Amino acid sequence: MSFLELQDVSVSFSGFLAVDKVSLGVEQGETRVIIGPNGAGKTTIIDMITGKTAPTGGKILLDGADIAGLDPYEIASKHKVGRKFQGPNLFDCLTVYENIEVALAGHSSVFKSFVYKRDKAIKEEIKSILSQINLYNKRDVLSTSLSHGERQWLEMGMVIAQKPELITLDEPTAGMTADETCKTGEMIKTMMKDKTVIVVEHDIDFVEQIAQKVTVLHQGKLLAEGSFDEVKKNPKVVQVYLKDDDDEEVEKDA
Repeated sequence: MSFLELQDVSVSFSGFLAVDKVSLGVEQGETRVIIGPNGAGKTTIIDMITGKTAPTGGKILLDGADIAGLDPYEIASKHKVGRKFQGPNLFDCLTVYENIEVALAGHSSVFKSFVYKRDKAIKEEIKSILSQINLYNKRDVLSTSLSHGERQWLEMGMVIAQKPELITLDEPTAGMTADETCKTGEMIKTMMKDKTVIVVEHDIDFVEQIAQKVTVLHQGKLLAEGSFDEVKKNPKVVQVYLKDDDDEEVEKDA
């Protein structure tokens, strides 16, 4: 059994079948990237894994436990699932350092949060996280002062501070420059190398940089799976997702 298993998972919204009996397995320590056209069901898959959306059918097994339909807080705290949303979700009134500190203090019990003390070990852990996300030199500035890419990195650091075993990242490079995108890929490969990571992404170069395995969705169904090279050469994937504008113009002229 895989560390994470989706077994015939479906979800419908007002009669619209957004995800249709999708099954997939993700191994512990694997970085899986989910791609597909808009409306394919990619973010909905993450919503179900993290508890934002309850599936209308099927099971979601995480380390053997069925987490389908559980409360998001229970999934995050008890089952150690962290999520980075598409847009940065930060405490704008706090400094970069304090954002990481809040995430670090809050990953454990409420009681521990109340008796939390900034001891030497915690200071070293915060410093390590900030160094890995290239923000240690900006630790004392408000998060509102950061660039868009830096804000994305800060939220990645906050997710890491929560000590999850499974991390979901929804379009982590959205709005980034090419240089920031490349740096983000390196961060994922270093900071999260011992974690199980699921990434929803559109940037194909970024997918190639980080993916150990790629899952392709189309119209709520599983279209293809495999390595990046296998998926890139799959005729069905090329037809519905990877076809470029030149190809479309040729078809129109034909």
